[in-house]
Amino acid sequence: MTSRTHMKRKEVDDVLGGDEMWKHADSTDTSCDKCNNRRAFFYQLQIRSADEPMTTFYRCTKCHYQWREN
Repeated sequence: MTSRTHMKRKEVDDVLGGDEMWKHADSTDTSCDKCNNRRAFFYQLQIRSADEPMTTFYRCTKCHYQWREN
Protein backbone atom coordinates (compact mmCIF):
# COMPACT_ATOMS: atom_id res chain seq x y z
CA MET A 1 0.00 0.00 0.00
CA THR A 2 1.29 3.45 -0.94
CA SER A 3 0.70 6.46 1.28
CA ARG A 4 0.52 9.97 -0.10
CA THR A 5 1.32 13.24 1.57
CA HIS A 6 -0.56 16.22 0.23
CA MET A 7 1.47 19.40 0.33
CA LYS A 8 -0.01 22.87 0.16
CA ARG A 9 1.38 24.96 -2.69
CA LYS A 10 2.80 28.32 -1.60
CA GLU A 11 1.31 31.43 -3.07
CA VAL A 12 3.72 33.29 -5.37
CA ASP A 13 3.26 36.52 -3.41
CA ASP A 14 4.35 34.76 -0.19
CA VAL A 15 7.53 33.50 -1.82
CA LEU A 16 8.35 36.99 -3.12
CA GLY A 17 7.86 38.77 0.20
CA GLY A 18 4.09 39.04 0.69
CA ASP A 19 2.48 42.33 1.69
CA GLU A 20 5.80 43.56 3.12
CA MET A 21 7.21 43.78 -0.43
CA TRP A 22 4.51 46.28 -1.46
CA LYS A 23 5.03 48.71 1.45
CA HIS A 24 7.92 50.52 -0.24
CA ALA A 25 6.97 49.95 -3.89
CA ASP A 26 6.73 52.88 -6.29
CA SER A 27 3.51 53.52 -8.20
CA THR A 28 2.89 54.19 -11.88
CA ASP A 29 0.12 54.97 -14.33
CA THR A 30 -1.32 51.72 -15.70
CA SER A 31 -4.76 50.21 -16.07
CA CYS A 32 -6.10 47.48 -13.76
CA ASP A 33 -7.96 44.78 -15.71
CA LYS A 34 -10.35 44.14 -12.79
CA CYS A 35 -11.53 47.61 -11.74
CA ASN A 36 -10.08 49.92 -14.46
CA ASN A 37 -8.23 51.97 -11.84
CA ARG A 38 -5.40 53.95 -13.47
CA ARG A 39 -2.72 53.55 -10.75
CA ALA A 40 -0.72 50.55 -9.50
CA PHE A 41 2.29 49.81 -7.32
CA PHE A 42 5.10 47.96 -9.08
CA TYR A 43 8.47 46.31 -8.58
CA GLN A 44 10.85 44.42 -10.85
CA LEU A 45 12.69 41.15 -10.31
CA GLN A 46 15.08 39.10 -12.38
CA ILE A 47 13.35 35.72 -12.17
CA ARG A 48 14.75 34.17 -15.34
CA SER A 49 18.27 33.96 -16.73
CA ALA A 50 20.40 37.09 -16.87
CA ASP A 51 20.00 37.50 -20.63
CA GLU A 52 16.19 37.69 -20.31
CA PRO A 53 14.33 40.90 -19.40
CA MET A 54 13.20 41.59 -15.85
CA THR A 55 9.64 40.72 -14.78
CA THR A 56 7.48 43.60 -13.55
CA PHE A 57 4.91 42.85 -10.84
CA TYR A 58 1.92 45.19 -10.38
CA ARG A 59 -0.68 45.63 -7.62
CA CYS A 60 -3.71 47.87 -8.10
CA THR A 61 -3.85 50.72 -5.58
CA LYS A 62 -7.65 50.41 -5.37
CA CYS A 63 -8.71 46.71 -5.48
CA HIS A 64 -5.25 45.11 -4.82
CA TYR A 65 -5.49 42.85 -7.89
CA GLN A 66 -2.02 41.61 -8.82
CA TRP A 67 -0.52 40.80 -12.22
CA ARG A 68 2.83 40.66 -13.94
CA GLU A 69 4.41 41.49 -17.26
CA ASN A 70 7.43 39.63 -18.59
